Amino acid sequence: MSDHGPTHVDALSHLDPNPEAPSIEKMSLDLFYGPASCIDVSHKQPQTYISAGDLDEAVTRSGVEVQRGDILLLYTATFNRFHGTREYLSQYPGLDETGSMWLVEKGIKTFGVDSPSPDNPISRTYPCHMMCRKYWITHFENLANLDHVVGRRFTFIGFPLRIREGTGSPVRAVAVLED
Repeated sequence: MSDHGPTHVDALSHLDPNPEAPSIEKMSLDLFYGPASCIDVSHKQPQTYISAGDLDEAVTRSGVEVQRGDILLLYTATFNRFHGTREYLSQYPGLDETGSMWLVEKGIKTFGVDSPSPDNPISRTYPCHMMCRKYWITHFENLANLDHVVGRRFTFIGFPLRIREGTGSPVRAVAVLED
């Protein structure tokens, strides 16, 4: 079973070679559920960067408040446009250094994207993964159906499997909506 192929979450040990970085079964379950919101950055073209300014604009357009300790999902529309095609693997935008640091500054505990990576596929420096390494913030990749939760607050649940020494884990990502 691939621990990084389907909808999954990265373990801190995947992001950081430090022996102190926990593998997936040692990470706190609090990281994988909680209050969440989803913002729309789907206007960003594939292989471009999502900046802090783009995230600020997306929050303003969404009308939802992003709070410290939240899980934040970024709707890029990659899944909707390209799932099941070769383009899915390379035609998506990614966070630049300012966008990555924006997550830290806002106190986001975990975040997720509907693409194979939060980094731009043309990047060779992986600023988002490097931010995750430095600040021990993990993320979900290959999420789907985020168009159904854009501009909403909800409870996100995406518990990993308890894979011993796992560098990641498949998850069943769920948004629990209040009506």
